[in-house]
Amino acid sequence: MKILSKSFGAYATNCYILIKDCGEIIIDPGDGALEFVRQNCKNLLAILNTHCHFDHIYDDKKIKDEYNLPIYVPKDDAFLCSKDPFGMIEEPFNPDFLVEPDGSLQIADFTLKFHHFAGHTPGCSMIETNGVMFSGDFLFKGSIGRYDFPFSSKIEMKNSLKKALNLGEFVLYPGHGEKTSMSEAREFISYFIERL
Repeated sequence: MKILSKSFGAYATNCYILIKDCGEIIIDPGDGALEFVRQNCKNLLAILNTHCHFDHIYDDKKIKDEYNLPIYVPKDDAFLCSKDPFGMIEEPFNPDFLVEPDGSLQIADFTLKFHHFAGHTPGCSMIETNGVMFSGDFLFKGSIGRYDFPFSSKIEMKNSLKKALNLGEFVLYPGHGEKTSMSEAREFISYFIERL
C-alpha cells in the first residue's frame, strides 16, 4: 500500500490517500483537498473520516459529488456533518455509512478497522489498515487531542488513553503534524493520563 499525504486549510489538517492496485481510499479530506485527489487518484473507492470536525470533513461533499463516492464516518460523530458547532462547514451533508464503535470494513482489497477512542469527539477513532494507524485528532507526535471543544469529554479522553496503552505497535499517521509510532506515544500517554 502506498500512502500520500498533504496538509490543508488554516489548521494544516492532514489528508491521506491510500493507494492499492484496486483503487484509492481518502482519509480526512480538509479544505482544498479536492485538487490533491484529482491529481493523484484514478479509481476512487471511498472517503473515510477519523472524526467529523469541520477541518477533517470540509471537502467530503465536494469529492463525493464529483466522484459519486460513499462517505464512511464513526457513527457517534455523524451528527457533526450536518450540525457543525463551529459554523465552518459550507456544505452540510449526511454520510452514507455509519461505522459502529470498533467496527470493521472491507472495501475492495482494503481491510479496515475503526478503533473507537472517544474524548476529542464522541466518535473519535483511529483507522487501522495494512499495519498502520491513522490517528486523526486522538494521538499526535508528542501530544493528544483537545478535549475542551463542544461535545468533547475529559473523562472519555482519559478512558481512551488507558485503552490505547493496550494497542500493539503501529506507525501512526495523525490528523496534524508528523507521523509517529505507538512506542513513542506510550512515552507520553501515561503522562497525560496522570494529569487528566
